[in-house]
Amino acid sequence: MTGLSDRERGERLMQLLAPEAGESWGTILLGEPHSKARPRFDKDGHAYKDPADAAAEQATQWKMRQFWRRGPLTGNVALGCVFFRSSRQEIDSDNMLKHVCDAGNGLLWVDDSQITSKYGGIELDRERPRTILVIAPHVSTMQRGTDYVRPCEGCGELFTPSREPQKCCSRTCVPAARRKAVAG
Repeated sequence: MTGLSDRERGERLMQLLAPEAGESWGTILLGEPHSKARPRFDKDGHAYKDPADAAAEQATQWKMRQFWRRGPLTGNVALGCVFFRSSRQEIDSDNMLKHVCDAGNGLLWVDDSQITSKYGGIELDRERPRTILVIAPHVSTMQRGTDYVRPCEGCGELFTPSREPQKCCSRTCVPAARRKAVAG
C-alpha cells in the first residue's frame, strides 16, 4: 500500500474489514502511537493501572473526541488501525490496538467486546508519527452490544439472547411464556 494517501489506506482497510458497512468513520490521530502497558501490581498483589498508561489513554480519547460527535456504536464494530511509528522499536500491534480499544470505550463503542473485526498494522514514518483509525458497523454471526436485545416472552424484561431462537431470559420464564402463548 505504499504511495497511497492516509485516506485511501483507511478506505481500503474498511473495504477489507467491513465490506457491507454502509457508513464508516475514520480519522488521523497525530503523534506517536501508544502501546498498552502491562498491568502493575502493588506489594499486596493488587493490580493497578500505570499512571503514564492512564494519561496516554486519556490523551488518545481526547483526540478521538475531537472528531467523533455522536454517541457510541451499540452493535458489532469493525476497527482498523495503521500505526506509523517514528522508530524501529519493537512494539506489538496487539498492544497498540488494545490501547485504542480501551481509549474508545464509552466514546466510539460502548465496550471493546463489541469489536468483531480488527486489524493493526505498523509502519515507519520518522517525520510524521500518527495512527490511521477507522471504524464501522460490522455484520457478523456473533451478536454483540446492545443492538441485540429483545423482551423476554415470560417476564417482559429485556435480555441479550445467547442464541438466535432464544425467547426467554431464563429457564424459569419458559413456563410463563407457554401460559401466555396458550392464553393468547
